[in-house]
Amino acid sequence: MRISLVIPSFYPATVYGGSIFSTLHTCEALSTLDDVTVYVSTTNANGKSKLDVKANSWIKFNDRFFVKYYNETKIDIFSLSLFLHLWKDIKASDIVHIQGIFSTPTPIALICAFILKKNVLMSPRGSFCQWCLTHGSRFKKLWMRFVINPFGNHVTWHATSVTEKEDILKLYPNAHVYVVPNGISLEAYSHVNTLDKKAFAHKYTGVELSPSKIIVSMGRLHKVKGFDILIDSFTKVLKRYPNTILCIAGKDVGEKANLEKQIETLRLQKYIYFIGEITEQDKIDFLGNADLFVLPSHSENFGNVYLESLAAGTPIVASKQTPWSKVEAAGCGKWVNNSAEETSQAMLEMLEKSREQMRKNAKALAKKYDWANIALQFREVFKKMESKDA
Repeated sequence: MRISLVIPSFYPATVYGGSIFSTLHTCEALSTLDDVTVYVSTTNANGKSKLDVKANSWIKFNDRFFVKYYNETKIDIFSLSLFLHLWKDIKASDIVHIQGIFSTPTPIALICAFILKKNVLMSPRGSFCQWCLTHGSRFKKLWMRFVINPFGNHVTWHATSVTEKEDILKLYPNAHVYVVPNGISLEAYSHVNTLDKKAFAHKYTGVELSPSKIIVSMGRLHKVKGFDILIDSFTKVLKRYPNTILCIAGKDVGEKANLEKQIETLRLQKYIYFIGEITEQDKIDFLGNADLFVLPSHSENFGNVYLESLAAGTPIVASKQTPWSKVEAAGCGKWVNNSAEETSQAMLEMLEKSREQMRKNAKALAKKYDWANIALQFREVFKKMESKDA
């Protein structure tokens, strides 16, 4: 079974956030199956720059996993090479998996697939949430009407959560939608280098501190992540735990200056630290040594970082705009409205619980999301599509 994955950007284009890693790991996991090969058609876009990769030819990741980075004619907007040659990639495939909605490869892939009568699986990756549809470019409504809607009820849809499935069905009531969540490498996140709080603070802030509690957050510094709510919530936590620090990791995409101004106004400079983008073992240690992970996001179709925190053994506070309600029943987090009042109350409640018990509960929940299981779920979806049962 040859899968043609069409996506506007791909690893190592990490500027686009966690979805880049989840797509990479999905492809890696699928390629371990004997009856699946994955061919990724993408571009060399990496934000405002281009990836340093060989363009317009297949690059072998492993025996069943290949990637072609088409050169962007206008960075992050359009690739003439992809426009001219994507047809051949799709023609050779059994299933076409298109990821992303508001990008130019999507209509090109849709048109090619339908002319060639290929089965199509579409992954909106959170683009259909109410916040996403109503924020950003006014061009979205026109794009949806003329580019996506003509195909909406005729493709198979992939959602990463029940919430996202509901968002899809609101737009396309007759569509077939399968839920397959993102996954996690449990082996990687099981290795956390233990740091005491003083060592943690020095490693990630560069400042000599001895905090009693450490709260962390992670994500692109963007309005959608709700970091302003987190900062307001943190002021209430400090009243009960005055020796607490908040460390926020992530690449700035335009919001850092506003957040710094908010911190200055609240006089929290000695308590809140932006540490930039971190990856690999540094990220695992960052998450695993904290007392609590908090991200009151306005919208997450899945939210990889919540799962990463759980896999590292750290409980979470997530907003109800994310699909993480299950943490409450699992005893490793809170799922609340993304207001400062409810977020701060949830943070205080979690900080009072047994840290070791939370660690056990968090890891137990994360086990359900191992990449090997996710690959099997995707293969089942692809087989149903091939047999016309989708």
